[in-house]
Amino acid sequence: MRDFSRVHLVGIGGDGMAGLARLLWQGGVKVSGSDLQPSGKFWEAAEWAEVFCGHAPENIPFGVDAVVFSSAVSHENPELRAVQDPLPRLYALRQLLGNRLLLAVVGTHGKTTTATWLTHLLRQGGFEPGHYVGGQIPGLPSATWGQGKFFVAEVDESDGRFVYLSPFLAVLTSVDTDHLPTYRSLYGLKKAFHAFLCRAKYVVAPADDPGLVEILRGLPRVVTFGFSSDADFQAKGLWFSGDRAAFELWVFRRRFGPVEIPAPGPHNVRNALAALAAGHILGLSLPFLAEAISSAPRPKRRLEVLEENGYLVVDDYAHHPTELRVGIEALRLGWPGRRIVAIFQPHRYTRTALLASCFGEVLAQADEVVVTEIYPAFEKPIPGVSGKNVVEAVWQAGGKALFRPDLSQAMEAAAEIIRPGDIVVAFGAGDIWRLSREMARSLSAGS
Repeated sequence: MRDFSRVHLVGIGGDGMAGLARLLWQGGVKVSGSDLQPSGKFWEAAEWAEVFCGHAPENIPFGVDAVVFSSAVSHENPELRAVQDPLPRLYALRQLLGNRLLLAVVGTHGKTTTATWLTHLLRQGGFEPGHYVGGQIPGLPSATWGQGKFFVAEVDESDGRFVYLSPFLAVLTSVDTDHLPTYRSLYGLKKAFHAFLCRAKYVVAPADDPGLVEILRGLPRVVTFGFSSDADFQAKGLWFSGDRAAFELWVFRRRFGPVEIPAPGPHNVRNALAALAAGHILGLSLPFLAEAISSAPRPKRRLEVLEENGYLVVDDYAHHPTELRVGIEALRLGWPGRRIVAIFQPHRYTRTALLASCFGEVLAQADEVVVTEIYPAFEKPIPGVSGKNVVEAVWQAGGKALFRPDLSQAMEAAAEIIRPGDIVVAFGAGDIWRLSREMARSLSAGS
């Protein structure tokens, strides 16, 4: 670990920054940080850092070695403007790792689950890896330094800085249209992923997406996964029941045998294949991997079942049309024949402006939809862009949808729509988890 003695984190309440605070603290660094509003992660970080609610230059302690900022923090932030050369989060992580072998999980979708499962496999295999995951993991902290040579990190591509990391192993889960304001086009995004993978010694990547051909071209030591017959790690005969899935695993075109995973949907089978392929590259045997992944923890807010008391209440982090599509598909396959009432909180004005029609087409696959106003993250409003745009797109796609701006109004609307036996699923990366948990409590109490 680089010789830091005191570090200040701007945006410490975010998942990634709270995890970084813990890593620094474990390394003997004195940590402070600030965020606009208190949150669960903010108070969690307060266990090992001095925290401030609100951003102001006076929050920064005298004599800090580095001021580190999250990609969700605006460059106009008063704390960033008060210092010279603030350090982006991924740069700080790179300097902290030193000689550790970085196992980086990247991609538009599936990063958190894949990184969690790879961490679990290595822990079960006795490697004692460090890990850094952008979500809550039952039974594990979201970040810990570990003891072994491997360090598993979920790597965010939103600001483009990930291309400067040099992983020992890179796992690419998927590439989709997101964060385009950073890259200007899907081609620019793919170019960044290609540059990143070129810096890795080993690569695990999907075999099913023909759009990834240019990303993988010329890369040595690539192991592929997916449902395609060309995949090195292939799943056949998929089976789903509730929040579990099973499949026949084929490795390098030879049948291995059955594998069961603790998560629903074909997308989670793909996540499992990626983690299994990575674990195999790192020296774990196939029989061990198949047994170990069946007990892997599933990160919270990944089709997390909160309540089943005549209703099924599910909370999910999905905030991109593809993520909503696979979430609805997983619910249909795991709990067939049940109505789906989806409550969606759009995340970021730029994403909503670009993908409103896609959101509408996907959400129309639910039986009933309630859409809230946009959760802005750090973005400023864009005139004419609202959750109403998503509702109108659902109507145009032939679906049924209501617009209710705030969470309490959305919950009231959903309560009037739902019937016993329904699946009630809350989608979004903002604070919609408050609604799903309140609804679970209400339905559990029978109200």
